[in-house]
Amino acid sequence: MNHLERILLRSPWWTDPNWEQDDRSLKKVRSSGFLFRHLSPEQVRPENLPPGQISIVRGPRQVGKTTELKLLVKDLIDSGIRPRSIAYYPCDDIIHFRELIDLIREFVKTLRVQNMSGYLFLDEVTMVKDWARAVKSLADSGELERVYLLLTGSSAVEIKRGYERMPGRRAGGLDRAFLPMGFGDFCRAFGLAAFKSSLLEIVSDESGFAMFEMESTSRKERYLDLLDAYLQWGGFPMAVDDLVRENTVGDETIGVYRSVMFSEFEKQRRSIPLFMGLMRKLYGSLGVPVSYNALTQDTGCRSNAVVQDYLGIFSGAFLGFEVPCIDLVHRRPFPKKEKKFYAIDPILWKITSEHAGLPVAQKAALAEQAAAAHLVRPLANRWASLGSLEGIYYFRSRKGNEVDFVLLNPPADAPFGVEIKYQAKISGWDEQSISKGIGRGVLVTRDAFKWGDVCHIPLWAFLLLETGVKSERSSQ
Repeated sequence: MNHLERILLRSPWWTDPNWEQDDRSLKKVRSSGFLFRHLSPEQVRPENLPPGQISIVRGPRQVGKTTELKLLVKDLIDSGIRPRSIAYYPCDDIIHFRELIDLIREFVKTLRVQNMSGYLFLDEVTMVKDWARAVKSLADSGELERVYLLLTGSSAVEIKRGYERMPGRRAGGLDRAFLPMGFGDFCRAFGLAAFKSSLLEIVSDESGFAMFEMESTSRKERYLDLLDAYLQWGGFPMAVDDLVRENTVGDETIGVYRSVMFSEFEKQRRSIPLFMGLMRKLYGSLGVPVSYNALTQDTGCRSNAVVQDYLGIFSGAFLGFEVPCIDLVHRRPFPKKEKKFYAIDPILWKITSEHAGLPVAQKAALAEQAAAAHLVRPLANRWASLGSLEGIYYFRSRKGNEVDFVLLNPPADAPFGVEIKYQAKISGWDEQSISKGIGRGVLVTRDAFKWGDVCHIPLWAFLLLETGVKSERSSQ
């Protein structure tokens, strides 16, 4: 099969106007009963996808990257773009970067014959060793001037290594990270519209705070019902689909995400038993600062270097992240202090606990896990760009008083604290730890709204708020 035939096979809209009916990804979307999009309507307009740009999307496996690409194809065709100017290709069957060069050139040739520009979507490009050599070579020769090139991959580390070899060749292309659904999108999947507002805006405006309290409280009981499911199962699309249709997550779906957990470690030729030993340790330390040295105990990891290696892969695959302790004076993390560790989604802890025969995590720990993943969302594109997460910390005073999370809000990098007190009695010191240590912030509780220097917001309402921190970054 030649390269043109391969493109035709993977891009059925070239010959079949009813291609959507048989497309596996879009059939799943139709059967799920809800539509979840990673990209906004503004981002998928043709004028915002100009020829010559090279954009990169990352995120964990089974988060919906392929589905989003197919929906993007449909958007472009619906907007009047000619079907034969759009091509999609999954790179799992491409062995050598020269083969990738030939395939891209074949598509560019079809555009040249038709005298038009086009769109090429290469899925899981990191499956091709030295993929960046192919893209760099074609960009340098000017052969990508007619093409908007969108690449996806599951490994932040692998894809970062690639585009570091392409400085100045991406023509303003963007970095995007696709993460599991937040609580607001989770609610929308169940037909409950979420009230949109910004955390930093409402804590700065008493009337805005009161409006948010009124609007969100009117649906409180429904939010609370959905919160219980979200804390346990999170927002990976297949899991949400099971919950919408069956009110539980099936064994097959759990098996899929177990494979998601293992795949990057298998690819990097690391030990799965060693990884799961580390996950068991992290599960038992959820929300508690822990040192690399402590993580070598009872995990099978023989040294701090091994622990850091496995945690680097964990973060690079967008499966989890670390939260360091912040030095507020210098606005940077303390390099040698203990760190907190979280998964990007609670289903990973569910799999860990079942694998090890451990009890289900307490709701207070799951609440902190959900808050951590929520606060990471506005930092995700920067995570994708850098290959590692920066911008979220915790704070511990000299007296040992702790604030669970600290964000640095640009442009002045003013610290903002978030303390989680779910299923715990609130003391006066809980507010003082924020106000004296950080200056301003919120206390996230089980069921309390309160306006003040430190605002109280229930967890279910907090998870509906956009944090308002702007940390997106593009690499060119």
